[in-house]
Amino acid sequence: MFELFFRFQPTAGHGDHYNLLTTKFPDARFSLWCNGNTDVLEIEAAGFGSLEELQNEITTSTKAHLDGKIISKTYLQDKFQLVARTCCCGSDHKGTPISPIIQRHNFMRIPPLVLAGGWEYHRLVGYDDNDLKGLLRGLDKIGATEVLHKKSVSEGMTDDAFLLSLSSLFGQLTEKQLKAMLSAVEGGYYEIPKRITADDLARKQGQPRSTLEEHIRKAESKIVLAMAPYMMMYARVPENPLMNKTKAAGATVGARIMKQVAMQLAAKSRNA
Repeated sequence: MFELFFRFQPTAGHGDHYNLLTTKFPDARFSLWCNGNTDVLEIEAAGFGSLEELQNEITTSTKAHLDGKIISKTYLQDKFQLVARTCCCGSDHKGTPISPIIQRHNFMRIPPLVLAGGWEYHRLVGYDDNDLKGLLRGLDKIGATEVLHKKSVSEGMTDDAFLLSLSSLFGQLTEKQLKAMLSAVEGGYYEIPKRITADDLARKQGQPRSTLEEHIRKAESKIVLAMAPYMMMYARVPENPLMNKTKAAGATVGARIMKQVAMQLAAKSRNA
């Protein structure tokens, strides 16, 4: 069993309504969840103008379906978020034929489908490399495909590939912290042996080493704390390591982690 990330750009005539909207609004990012009857479409766009135009477009398309409606509009982190409920499963829907290709080759789709700049970003779980070859051959007939990542996962452990939220892992990072982490990863700071030192990395970023290391430490702390619930679910041993106590602390590791998470949320509420 393996996990597959790829992006797909359909040729003319093979893109759906949402994909066409991403070319019309290149700064917008669409996330689509489909439960078979109703799609929930989340849109992030910068600026009132883009959001207003997008809202008009979505309102027009949702009115074509009895269940369609705008669910919420939110201003968050300098972006405007619009959530719409709209069905794409009707007989009159002329969407991309990518779904039948995915199903034909025995892949399971992991939502959401992300659309941006005319590209569709898909995350799938597959079971046979021959299915992968068939999938890529089928996609090549209707557009351009780029495999972004493929990795094996444990046989029979389907939840290893499913239960993960990018926003829960990285949503608390500031732009400076995320930039510092990305530069560290790309520069080889976390490789063994390191390909770059903290001094060289800071010099490359044009900032003091202490500042860079502070951004990295805070980012690491936030990411580890965000991963705590997933670690708790993953630990299958009889004695959960997150329930162990250390000599220096009177609470379990899990309890201390959740306390730190609660403190972070309280601080965020005070600053809001």
